[in-house]
Amino acid sequence: MLAILAAGAIIGCASPTLVVPQSPQPPASIETQQPPVEASTVAAIPSEPGWTTVKSFSGQESTTTPAFYISGSKWRFVWTVDAGDPKYTVFNVLVFREDSANAIIGSSEYSSGVASDVFEVSEGGHDYYLKIISSNLNKWTIDIEEYGAETGDQPVQITEVHYLGMNYNDTIALGHTIVEWDEYVEIHNFSDSPQNLVGWTLIDITKGAPTFIFPMFTPCSCTYEGSWSKCVKECYPKRPCTIAPRESIRVYTGDPQWESGGYCFYYYPGNIWDNVTPDTVVLYNAEGQEVSSRSYTIIPGKHSVPNYSTPL
Repeated sequence: MLAILAAGAIIGCASPTLVVPQSPQPPASIETQQPPVEASTVAAIPSEPGWTTVKSFSGQESTTTPAFYISGSKWRFVWTVDAGDPKYTVFNVLVFREDSANAIIGSSEYSSGVASDVFEVSEGGHDYYLKIISSNLNKWTIDIEEYGAETGDQPVQITEVHYLGMNYNDTIALGHTIVEWDEYVEIHNFSDSPQNLVGWTLIDITKGAPTFIFPMFTPCSCTYEGSWSKCVKECYPKRPCTIAPRESIRVYTGDPQWESGGYCFYYYPGNIWDNVTPDTVVLYNAEGQEVSSRSYTIIPGKHSVPNYSTPL
């Protein structure tokens, strides 16, 4: 794999070693601590003109979804339920803005005989999350859709800075040498065309470092693919570094995650994105022009590890 050489820029790489991978009951209560299954981190082509699916969730029990970012000024969620017993089914969706968590900005609920509904929110430019209250149903699904998200000039946008990585004890237990290795920056292509990222840079401008430079070719891991046949099919010939239409990639701090692109700063001290004071990340194109910038809101009491400036 070729890489663009630049001072201070590091990209993720893969080992050549091959490794071949090896009736629900109603919940007892309507509140649990189980997280939702994130059905897709990759956007789908909208079912209606102007609407783009940016995130999907599914589950059975009550939960709170991870936060998601809305860049436009209007969005909606489409929910569907498979009711176990319609007479006793409970399903309620509460909408919160992450920077004002105590204020409900909208809600939608199940009523007998109505298996799906659409709830529209006329605001954006913030992080949001949903609280789902659920009981006596087999499954629920929620699609988050944004209206008019794409822009003709800048279809590629930073949509999330996941600043809160794995806590210290779990990092040690897993044998990682980089603190909060699983932080990431998510970048989305809102257009219907592939976007070339060769030579683009991602920089923490608050600290002035580190800098990630997108390589000439899309990273690919034969170890991740698990067999020579899949390796040859997916990794050869090498593909230009692009982001596919309506899809997302993630640039991780300390360990490339191949299911989301395989990009990684591999920043040895770790904890790029501060847990106490928000940083700002900027994406520049190959000409050095700013394409997108993003910060984040610190949620009080949720940063699980202190700031580290040295390796473990």
